[in-house]
Amino acid sequence: MARYYLDDNATTALDPQVRAAMESLLSGPLGNPSSLHAEGRRARGAIDAARDEVASWLKAKPSEIIFTSGGTESCNLALRGLAQAHAGRGKHLITAKTEHHAVFHTFQALEAREGFTVTWLEVDAEGLIDLDELTRAIRPDTILVSIMSANNETGVRQPMREIGAICAKSGVLFHTDAVQSVGKETLDLAGWQVSALSLTAHKFHGPLGAGVLWLRNGIPITRLMEGGSHENERRPGTENAPAIAGLAEAVRRHGSIDPIELERQARWIEALWQELRLLGGIRRNGHPTRRVPNTLNVSFQGLHGEDLLIALDLAGLAISSGSACLVGSVQPSHVLAAMGVPSDWAAATVRFSIGATIRDEDLKEITNRVKQVVIYQRELRDWKPETSTTIAAQKELVSI
Repeated sequence: MARYYLDDNATTALDPQVRAAMESLLSGPLGNPSSLHAEGRRARGAIDAARDEVASWLKAKPSEIIFTSGGTESCNLALRGLAQAHAGRGKHLITAKTEHHAVFHTFQALEAREGFTVTWLEVDAEGLIDLDELTRAIRPDTILVSIMSANNETGVRQPMREIGAICAKSGVLFHTDAVQSVGKETLDLAGWQVSALSLTAHKFHGPLGAGVLWLRNGIPITRLMEGGSHENERRPGTENAPAIAGLAEAVRRHGSIDPIELERQARWIEALWQELRLLGGIRRNGHPTRRVPNTLNVSFQGLHGEDLLIALDLAGLAISSGSACLVGSVQPSHVLAAMGVPSDWAAATVRFSIGATIRDEDLKEITNRVKQVVIYQRELRDWKPETSTTIAAQKELVSI
């Protein structure tokens, strides 16, 4: 039975050319990038070339690029580092209730352990923040706002230009977790007026363990660790030259937007939704159009999330419930709770997130498998539909 991978928002397949770029550094002696000998200079040259590549892609300066171990570290460095460095001006922070845990938990820690006050912005039923609420939340002691550009669970895109303008007008630092936006929308540093931006390579066919924090020149930041002067004294530790080279190759190959491919993904996702909604007892979570085009988040009434995911996996479909950062667990989504999704619906939610490897001709087979799993799971639970759609009628929806 063929397997289909529909979990690109969690991680993407490593591009063979990215692997080759990494292996080129691993094939011979690789020195410490801080060493002066030829082997060390070889590693340093790869890192410098990668820094130039990423900076050019972001329309930024090489000195503004900080290499990290991934998105979580990039977000932590941005939030903790900026909050601590600017605490003399104030200790009020603003974020949204739907942020990724890398941001959500960091703000919780700053509030609980370091004396900061956090305003948690509400979102509407479609996952969007209220710009007026953001404006009202900014105070004289506000130093930092962090809003993700695209949500990892629902794909909802926030109004970044408007948020950036509000922060700039108030003289407040603005950080964004842009992990889910790479290759799906333009990372417009100037238009968004961001002060700092986080991303990670494995979301766009790069290696695990490589990330970037872009920090606008001139903005002070407190580093999180001690131990060296690496990354211009902002992130100590010997750099992972092969992974950084892989990140740069991923930027070259997948950092740019392919409008034709994104339009195809949007059509595919919409076709999937139109097929699944025929089952009844299903709801779509998140704004239907203001989202990255590869993502569909849906809840099935009357089912259990963990059972559903296991059954889908056994049916050859790699799908997740949302965030991949709660290892080995299926927990209620704080994102869906913030959007007001009832707990009984949220408990049986799956996220389809696709890439170029899912083809148009795969749609029929994938939708059939999902329908079969849902129908069978509902039979096991003796689910009674609220509408006139019976289990027998649902079975007729499965194409043979």
